Amino acid sequence: MRLKQKSLLLILLIPILFSCFEKDKKVLPYPGEVSTISDNIEKYESYFDFETGNVIKTHLADAWQLGFECGTDGWHILVNSGAQWLIYNTEQTQIDSISNPPLSASWKYDIQKDYPFSTAVGDWLVKEGSLTTYTKNVYVLGKYSGNNYTNLIQLVFFEVNDSMYRFFYHDSANGYSDTINIVKSDSVNFVFYSFTDKHQLNLEPDKSKYDIIFCPYYDLATEFGVTIPYLVRGVLLNVSKTKALLDSTDAYNQIHFESLLGQDFTNQRDKIGYLWKSVNVNTSSGTAEYTIKINYSYVLHTAQGNYFKMHFLSYMLNGSSGYPQFEYLQLK
Repeated sequence: MRLKQKSLLLILLIPILFSCFEKDKKVLPYPGEVSTISDNIEKYESYFDFETGNVIKTHLADAWQLGFECGTDGWHILVNSGAQWLIYNTEQTQIDSISNPPLSASWKYDIQKDYPFSTAVGDWLVKEGSLTTYTKNVYVLGKYSGNNYTNLIQLVFFEVNDSMYRFFYHDSANGYSDTINIVKSDSVNFVFYSFTDKHQLNLEPDKSKYDIIFCPYYDLATEFGVTIPYLVRGVLLNVSKTKALLDSTDAYNQIHFESLLGQDFTNQRDKIGYLWKSVNVNTSSGTAEYTIKINYSYVLHTAQGNYFKMHFLSYMLNGSSGYPQFEYLQLK
């Protein structure tokens, strides 16, 4: 997704302009379990499990920059757009020939609904039968900071096998360079790397013990009648263990186990996403009001093989946005 300077300025200006004037229209719950995410999903990633009704792990959203797909055949690499990190493929193979890319370059983010086919890093290798070749292109990772990219890091991804990744990086700010080995784990979907801490991070809990993640990420969103890449706050599925469907026709209290027969569940990573809420911006008064879409209910087939329905009640807590409240109930 190409990000142009004008669009990127809107990304930063919109949340700054309205963050102090947010209101929320709450939905009254039906009888059932009600949970509120207590760590602001604009700043944290929280992993929620329906069977226990608990957030089982939380970490800062900006704790990592790159994520690495695990599994014997895993090779896809994530970029943490939720912390404003994006990546640019220079399509060059010599680091010495790379200058700082312009703001108008094709900086990319992961498109969650198309995972794993639309990662920002893309196809850094080519598999033909048992033969794997690597492009060894130079990528530039950067953090968008208002009107330019900072913290520029040059990367070359060397190889991946059933147990590890190997890549090289050069930090333009301090001249530090290193070759890194990333060790895969069978118990999670992804392991991560922090260029701040200079080591691998195992942030994800056991993939069999959670269902959804509340977090910030980039997506196309419409503000002021214009659809642009935007930092959204929403929900992603446990990509290997959880499936979901959206029901915008039946009322929440009319969704029963029997009504699931013949329904198509999907592991599309952003099937819940962020569109369960909408924002109404009043440009004349400088206010914004969040509204929960009361006709949006979700049914999930969880990591432990159970079915739960859920719908959202609110996005606000004590006058601040970023604290989703939702109701859920197991279907038997």
